[in-house]
Amino acid sequence: MQVAIIHYHFDRGGVTQAVLNHLRGLASAQLPIDKVMLVHGGRAGGLPLDLQSHINLPIDVLTVDGLEYDASPVDRSAEVAPRIANLIQQAGGSSDQTVLHVHNHSLGKNASLPGVVRRLADSGWGLLLQIHDFAEDYRPQNYRMLIEASDCRTPDQLESFLYPQADNIHYAVLTSRDAKLLESIGMQIEVIHRLPNSIQHAGVDNIDPIEARRNVTRSLQLDFQTPLGMYPVRGIRRKNVGEMLLWSAVRNDINFAVTLAPTTPVERKMYDMWSNFAAARKLSAIFDAGEVEGVTLAENSAAADFMFTSSVAEGFGMVFLESCLADRDLIGRDLPDVTTDFRSAGMNYPGLTESIFIPSDLLSISVMPQIWEAYGAACGWLPDAFIDALDLDNIDHAMPQPNIDFARLPVGTQAQLIAQAAADRDRRARSFKPILS
Repeated sequence: MQVAIIHYHFDRGGVTQAVLNHLRGLASAQLPIDKVMLVHGGRAGGLPLDLQSHINLPIDVLTVDGLEYDASPVDRSAEVAPRIANLIQQAGGSSDQTVLHVHNHSLGKNASLPGVVRRLADSGWGLLLQIHDFAEDYRPQNYRMLIEASDCRTPDQLESFLYPQADNIHYAVLTSRDAKLLESIGMQIEVIHRLPNSIQHAGVDNIDPIEARRNVTRSLQLDFQTPLGMYPVRGIRRKNVGEMLLWSAVRNDINFAVTLAPTTPVERKMYDMWSNFAAARKLSAIFDAGEVEGVTLAENSAAADFMFTSSVAEGFGMVFLESCLADRDLIGRDLPDVTTDFRSAGMNYPGLTESIFIPSDLLSISVMPQIWEAYGAACGWLPDAFIDALDLDNIDHAMPQPNIDFARLPVGTQAQLIAQAAADRDRRARSFKPILS
């Protein structure tokens, strides 16, 4: 038996880490696996150079042209699918002996991948489609590209295209919420497997926290005594980095650090904007803390007084487990879609809150027109059948007035509030600290 694990890339990130942990689990289980093939589009910087010595399995790393991120709404699956099949066969795989484990096929990072999995399934390959994230969650650009590439005119057509059903296709999801979503579109429960992400212990127990603190604070040019909150993520837009800056402006007696920058130009633009904004206002916020030479992830965790999260959408949310393994409190925004499973398993998160409500008297103007403009920009291009399926009245009623969740505010308004908190000590104590206490 062989396993071919397929993803756009294996650079540093959550999916790559999940794949490596899956491989460690497969190796320790001593299953009858002859070979593992890691198939990617051209980037594999997150794989250890001595991969074979880390994982006791025969592993080939294979590059396929056309599998990388691609912003064009063009389905090239007729070309890419046979390339993948041929490469796997050349490496010793076959449709009757090889399981294709595909990660995030429906995310919209490459418009060809949904068609690729359908073509491979039609050719007799067995597939496990593991969904970490949905394009339907806070990714309107990805969703738009999938609609255009598939030429689907209704939500039902798109669902059938993105989530095909056949005897040789199974799905893996990370949470109970995601399993219910697939069930809601008519998928049989027998083909849906809940496979929570496994994570490797950060190794904090084996690190001297004082030495780690010295190394991290020296490398980041921070005061050793000032408390440090670590946000161990790649700072893409849904990670809601602006909210971390609000915390840093209000709690200027604490340093907050986000570890990794986004890799795509669109996401990088927002990240750099917030980084420059924080530097201009001398906020107690550090960017790229995980990119510093000579500092490991384990040292970052050991050096931190607590972990932080402000993300508004997660497929799994590694920090919810990583904070526990590192024996650090987790402060910030709760995501019940994710944490419900963890709480059911007996874990507690007393430092999290579901919303950061901003009182209307802190807003100089009504932001509702801007919010609706943002909804229009995100959804106004949809085909008529998609518009009809939206419950716009419910969205309107979900907008809390006069108080509005900080994450719903336009970026410009978020920046204004952060600047107010940073500049006005009295107002900060009076208006903002009660929100974040």
